[in-house]
Amino acid sequence: MITSLILTPTLSVIFAFTAAQPTIAPNTETQEKEKKVAEVGEEAPSFELKDQHGNTHTLSDYKGKIVVLEWFNDKCPVCKNVWDSGLISKLVTDLKNLCQNPDAPTLPSVVYLAINSSANRPVEEVLKSGAEFIEEAKVEIPMLMDYEGNVGKAYDARTTPHMFIIDTEGTLVYQGALSDDRRSKEGKDADTHVLRAINQLIKGEEISPNYVQPWGCSVKYNQDGKIGRRGRRGSR
Repeated sequence: MITSLILTPTLSVIFAFTAAQPTIAPNTETQEKEKKVAEVGEEAPSFELKDQHGNTHTLSDYKGKIVVLEWFNDKCPVCKNVWDSGLISKLVTDLKNLCQNPDAPTLPSVVYLAINSSANRPVEEVLKSGAEFIEEAKVEIPMLMDYEGNVGKAYDARTTPHMFIIDTEGTLVYQGALSDDRRSKEGKDADTHVLRAINQLIKGEEISPNYVQPWGCSVKYNQDGKIGRRGRRGSR
């Protein structure tokens, strides 16, 4: 059986001198660049990425929907474990059923996107192996290619998996761990922070906690165009 989740369709330094004494204005552009990292409670960074089928996805495409982002790497043993356990398949199914609940027809749709920022192998290999992995798992979700790592760094994605939830207004409302089951001992039956946070969101409740330290392999970012360099490591 194929599990599917339907996709309904950011220098200058200014020197100000006075007669009394010179003053240096703060470098606001540099500060702004440094700040452009996703923060819970703020607008989620926009993106435009192509998936494994060549289709383009932008965050604005999903305005009015809840968006779940999973940083993904099929070669990461931690990421592979949570997928092989059936947990991701079950989560996607649960989210699909949630938004198709006949008792709550006004619930927003949920879009689940896997983002692959891995750049420790040639891009063709990353694309091919990731697409094959998702196909073999029989989970029909887009895998968005972020080989340059710009989107991952904008979101400060550190591990695979690392989860982000964006509400219908485009605000980041949760980021962090998939679940508390770091060793996959509970398999597909593990309670996920994703489902918990989305349930709180649609009920109008405070999302608490809205951050849980992510765990997994470090994201293998492309650094200075060099393949094979590692990103920051989260908790293992």
